[in-house]
Amino acid sequence: MKKIGLLGGSFDPIHKAHIDIAYMALKQLQLDEIQFIPTKNNPWKNESGASASQRVEMIKIAIGSHKQMTVNTIEINTEGQQKNYTYNTLLQLIKDNPEVQYTYIMGMDQANLFSEWKNAEAISEMVQLVAFQRGGYPINQVSIQKYHFIQLNNEPVYASSSDVRNGHIEMLNPGVLKYITCQGLYLETIVACKMKEKRWKHTCSVAHLAAQIAKSNGLNSHQAYIAGMFHDIAKEMDDEQASFIMQQHFSLYMDKPKAIWHQWVSRYVSEHEYLIDDEIVLEAIEHHTTGSVHISPIGKCVYVADKLDPLRGYDSSEQIKVCMENIHQGFRDSLIDFYEFSTKKQRPIDGCFYEIYDYFVTGGEI
Repeated sequence: MKKIGLLGGSFDPIHKAHIDIAYMALKQLQLDEIQFIPTKNNPWKNESGASASQRVEMIKIAIGSHKQMTVNTIEINTEGQQKNYTYNTLLQLIKDNPEVQYTYIMGMDQANLFSEWKNAEAISEMVQLVAFQRGGYPINQVSIQKYHFIQLNNEPVYASSSDVRNGHIEMLNPGVLKYITCQGLYLETIVACKMKEKRWKHTCSVAHLAAQIAKSNGLNSHQAYIAGMFHDIAKEMDDEQASFIMQQHFSLYMDKPKAIWHQWVSRYVSEHEYLIDDEIVLEAIEHHTTGSVHISPIGKCVYVADKLDPLRGYDSSEQIKVCMENIHQGFRDSLIDFYEFSTKKQRPIDGCFYEIYDYFVTGGEI
């Protein structure tokens, strides 16, 4: 008889510990296969950050080529918005596959609360229940014994999907991380740990405004949003670390004011820490402060959104309106505004600005 382990959950997103537990279960329980069952409507949670299809894709990426791990979309494929209960899922699986011996695997947090599950007693008679240790959750021996749990021999797991969403990207498979940043998932909570609240609010505001401007101009709003979310990711980085990155990777710009180093360092962090590989997004991040004669339309959206962010405390509604109608005109206007403001306040202007100003304003280039 084939022995299959079932690992259910939201997987929003799946992380390394999920895969580690699957490996342990395969070995310790001598299973033939582990099936990850992402839920469509989790009874314990009200909503997911990623769509069902995105969560399935992340699981596939995390599994990779491992032949003993698969995704079972039985709950994802259910119709309607009713909650997915494990009891109903098991009834269907056992009916469809009477020759399979199922094992259901869960963390100690859920094992301790198992009596609250729908038809808990019936579930314990339908399948072998297995619990793995989770950090911070002592073993409830009453529940373990009552429902005949087997315990995996594992080091307590401290990783959680909520930790990932709050910035602990080290818990992710690199492929999953790359997918998350490419899709723009969880970014507002992921970047929050990299900056103070005021800058975080500015970052989110810029990202949404850049996306709106891009969409209004028939451009890729998704790219504008991602670039906006990462444009200041290194703004509050330690000076020593920022200086090292500049010396190693952007030495040509070491003579530029430190106040604008973050545009280059943010590009580096976005590419190497968050694995963003979209060159349009990366260049938009790199050019968001100074601009460039090579700036892309998406780069222009991020540039003006950063300058015109309503949270900066002045009425920029008219300038934003122009950008919504024509990003190229809005970008030129932003260059003119910067030049006039800096001249009026007698603030120094970096030499590279004049090249950009002449190219787009004096020369009238789009």
